[in-house]
Amino acid sequence: MDEAHLEIGIGFHETQKKIFLGKGARFKIVAKGRRFGFTRGLAMFVILKMIAYPGISVLWVDTIYSNIERYFDRYFRPELKRLSLKMWNYNRNKSELKIQVDNKGTTSVLDLRSADRPENLEGFGYHLIIINEAGIVLKNRNLWQESILPMTLDYKAEVIIGGTPKGKKTKNNEKHLFFELFEKGLNDTTGRYKSYNFSSYDNPLIDPVEIDEMVKETSAHLRDQEVFGKFVDVSQGRIIKREWFKFFELHELARKKRLSKIQIWDTAGKTKQENDFSVCETWIESSDGYYLTNLFRERLEFPELKKKAIELFEQENPDQVWIEDKSSGTALIQELRRNTRIPIKEISAEKDKLEYVNACSPLIESGRVFLPFSAMWLDDFLAECEDFPGGEFDDQVDIMSKYLNEKKGRATDFNDFKINVIKRNETRNKKYSGYRK
Repeated sequence: MDEAHLEIGIGFHETQKKIFLGKGARFKIVAKGRRFGFTRGLAMFVILKMIAYPGISVLWVDTIYSNIERYFDRYFRPELKRLSLKMWNYNRNKSELKIQVDNKGTTSVLDLRSADRPENLEGFGYHLIIINEAGIVLKNRNLWQESILPMTLDYKAEVIIGGTPKGKKTKNNEKHLFFELFEKGLNDTTGRYKSYNFSSYDNPLIDPVEIDEMVKETSAHLRDQEVFGKFVDVSQGRIIKREWFKFFELHELARKKRLSKIQIWDTAGKTKQENDFSVCETWIESSDGYYLTNLFRERLEFPELKKKAIELFEQENPDQVWIEDKSSGTALIQELRRNTRIPIKEISAEKDKLEYVNACSPLIESGRVFLPFSAMWLDDFLAECEDFPGGEFDDQVDIMSKYLNEKKGRATDFNDFKINVIKRNETRNKKYSGYRK
């Protein structure tokens, strides 16, 4: 494909051209940092291919179905609007895009499929196959070997595999297929495979100052992965083990002495899919440990966030509500203090996420953190704990670690206080023991 095919007005930034307009390798593997512009570039590339080569069939594989709908509306539709409406049609029910290229009715077809619905990955042959978010999609090696790879054979498909790395190994301690293919592209001498590595800074459309801010907010452990698109060995960094947690039935709490009940919030600023969730956890402290009794996790705009905070407070009646004083959390603190009598405590992150989790992991390992057997959110919570720090999300783990560190710190201070009192009393008793005789 040459520059002449850019006549419909679609363009790539210079770094993207190395991937999409470069010739040679049939399999291209791209490890990149966040905000590189890879998904948008892929969408433009697919449209160009469908126009430049009438009658081709394209497969796009992504993580979840909701991503497909969002990506089409955000990245495909604005570029398709540059074309005549008679040229293209998108069937949302089938997740199928058709572009009629010439007067003969020759049509190029794009099938958009998700890894969470592998049954829809039908056994057709394709000329071009895209795997987006490969760090997540290729955790399932069988999906590649049994479904996707056979579909490359009929037409010797061009394949582009890319995303932000998710470690060198899976949670089963096997080599991650994305990393394996990336290594293959680095060492291939046949010209069939080629690997690319780009950082977030390689997108000239993003202000480097914004990326600097992202660097500051990303833990040192994950910075190479999330910003510079490098494969790191996060398997050795898996800090929390599922078997460390203890489990309980909610009715058992009635027999325990409650020392405190705390709700803790980590709020996200926006509801876009790529943004974090707003999370609220409700914890009860007892003499034998810490019980997570309720967990709320959702993407909310600020008005809904405020309503939910009030609703959860009235539902759980905690002694105090802790809110991280940043982003929308700052506004939430101000609003709740202005308009309610909810007892608010501001908290701040003085360490990065990894440090917080490292600090509280011995408490979990000691069997003093309890989770409810029957909670619908339990599996997702445990999976996030096990995947940390290499998982897609870490918001639930983050506020758990902040709560446990705060409580652990208070317990240490209280124990030190008790020890000092005992020592002071012992000294005083020795001093006055002679008078008692």
